[in-house]
Amino acid sequence: MRTLFFIAISALLFASCGDNKTAEVSREKKINGDSLLKVVNDFDANVKAGTPIVKMSREQLTNVVKACKELALITTDRNTQVMYFEKAGSISGEAHFNQEVKSCFENAFALENDKEKLAELHYTYAFINDAKLKQFDIARQEYQLLITDFSTSFWAEQAKMALEVLGKTDEEILELFKAKNKAS
Repeated sequence: MRTLFFIAISALLFASCGDNKTAEVSREKKINGDSLLKVVNDFDANVKAGTPIVKMSREQLTNVVKACKELALITTDRNTQVMYFEKAGSISGEAHFNQEVKSCFENAFALENDKEKLAELHYTYAFINDAKLKQFDIARQEYQLLITDFSTSFWAEQAKMALEVLGKTDEEILELFKAKNKAS
């Protein structure tokens, strides 16, 4: 009888210890998540206040990208994960962190289930490579992917227009539009 009582008490004691560790891990995740959210919210407030991203330090941009990626990894909501990876990729594009752009968008592509949203992500990735990073081969591949794999999407039409002006200067684009207007 004493042995059974000892086993029961020991089991309760061990079970309660496990709950505390789980609670501690959850509390640590929440505290870490809160501090990551503060980094992202501070960045958003700076942008909203009119601070251009190009005026922010590389360290600040690196920290925001890192925070977005970590938030994407600790959240369990798939849409929120995609949103944070997309945000990290977009900020990386503005900061010219080429490899970060690629990895963030690849993660977002892998998580996105909605075909139209996936098409939008591919368009955003193509646009960043086109307009910001001047990686025209990657942009061309993405635009062509949109035209073939997402042919009925709004983004496929946008990709067709983007391919027409891919790699051209503003002056060249203006001349192209003037020529089209004359022809019509």
